Amino acid sequence: MQAEAYLNLSRIQREIERRTQDLLAEQDLREVTPAQAGALMVLFQAKRPLRARELAGLLVLSEVTVGRFVHALHEAGWVRRDPDPADSRAVLVAPTPKAYRALPRFIAVSNALLDEAFAGFSADEVATVARTTERLRKNIVGP
Repeated sequence: MQAEAYLNLSRIQREIERRTQDLLAEQDLREVTPAQAGALMVLFQAKRPLRARELAGLLVLSEVTVGRFVHALHEAGWVRRDPDPADSRAVLVAPTPKAYRALPRFIAVSNALLDEAFAGFSADEVATVARTTERLRKNIVGP
């Protein structure tokens, strides 16, 4: 039963990425990958520039991977990179005006995905999924 649960989680992740890509295309956001969209959403949510290392931690991804995201997003005009005044070795990453203009479309993608994923679930069932997946995460990475 554990193997089936694990396989289901893997399948769900792949389907989330596939469906997110489709929804991004529907919102005319084809130049952004699902992972890059996730990075932008974290930056929007932070409401302040983040160091690349901090962004990597929030995304639970390597700094190298996030560095690639940031480079691609910067090249496409979605984020700006500014020197961190507190640490000359660090870079602060923040959404650009282009990204903020597209924010309603990113929110539409997120809302559509969540509505599809949890269609037919009661509030208690959603809460159970949230608790269960958080428990799984903690078992793997620790508190």
